[in-house]
Amino acid sequence: MKKILIVILLISFTVLSFSQIDPLSPWNRKLNPALISWSARNIIELSGGINSGIIQESLDTLEKAVDLNLLGNEGNYYNLDDSNILSRNVNADMYAKLKLGVFVLAPELSISNIDWHKFSTLDYRNALWVNGGLHIGLKGKDFSFGGTIKSSLPVYDVVRKNDGADYTLITAFPDEMYDLPYTYSLLYDGPGELFNHMDTLMDKLMNNGIITLDVGFVAGKDYPAIGFGVKDIPIADGVGIYKYDAYAHVEYSKETLEFSSFNLVEASNERVWSKFKPWKMTFFITLPIILDFVPSIEYAPNTEDFTWGVAAGKRLLWGALPFWAEIKNHSINTDYDTISYWTFNGGLGVNIYLAEIHMSLSTQAPTTDELFNARNTAINLNMSVGF
Repeated sequence: MKKILIVILLISFTVLSFSQIDPLSPWNRKLNPALISWSARNIIELSGGINSGIIQESLDTLEKAVDLNLLGNEGNYYNLDDSNILSRNVNADMYAKLKLGVFVLAPELSISNIDWHKFSTLDYRNALWVNGGLHIGLKGKDFSFGGTIKSSLPVYDVVRKNDGADYTLITAFPDEMYDLPYTYSLLYDGPGELFNHMDTLMDKLMNNGIITLDVGFVAGKDYPAIGFGVKDIPIADGVGIYKYDAYAHVEYSKETLEFSSFNLVEASNERVWSKFKPWKMTFFITLPIILDFVPSIEYAPNTEDFTWGVAAGKRLLWGALPFWAEIKNHSINTDYDTISYWTFNGGLGVNIYLAEIHMSLSTQAPTTDELFNARNTAINLNMSVGF
């Protein structure tokens, strides 16, 4: 069964290696929140998605990357002797949309699970973040406008550096830090495990999170269309989020690429912590030239981070079969250097109005000729129902 699934995925990704999720959809609301209003379901919509991404230097085929993303290391596809960095990031998100006349309301929730290892120095990061938001917008015949107020909350974010000499822990649950589910896995435990441990999660998210705002405007009707937005506008620091010097006993699972044991032994030197992402201006335009082309840019004035890219694709069979491809270049300025890299996303969707599903494969690399070396890949699945 495992081999059949892998073969099906590989055939899909190979045949559709230049396709991606339709950018005029709620799933691209991170670029422009006004896109929440653009979907086939005009009144009620329930949507969810999961993204599983890995970084592994010793991988050399997409088949192994797909297997490792979905199943862990059961096929023994990586060797620690051949790799210095191993990472898995898993993100699950869900949102609901209600349209009453021209008014649109859309709450959303996402969970991010991050594991990162650098074996040459024994550095690692183990993190669990929860993000929530509420979108309020207007949808006219040929335009949409709206804003999303967002809250980000670290359940825990542990970093170890200098061969274990330095540990730090960031958490919004200081009273429960010794009982937190540090070995929690989105892929293997499911969302129920998190909420069993975090019965005050929603209260914390509303009252203790780092608050930011996204606003956006889209003009036009489908193709062509033009969109402007500003995202990650800082509103309020997190309340009751602390950073500690910490020590822990850790065991790492080579089979699941997760921490199998993570016991916090000591936390000291408490200090208040909060950090905003740089705010960004965004722009996109749709150009129906044989295929539907969508150039886009993002720019952060404070840090001069810059992202530009272009997508191209088409909706076939009266919109029932959207396919898409997108490539982007990212330039991120840090305190020490400028990091530049490329990303690609390709997939296929099926839309029958009452239900919709999209599957795509994402890759990332420092140069375009390394985009398909399988060392940095992610599998994305999005589903939506409504009317």
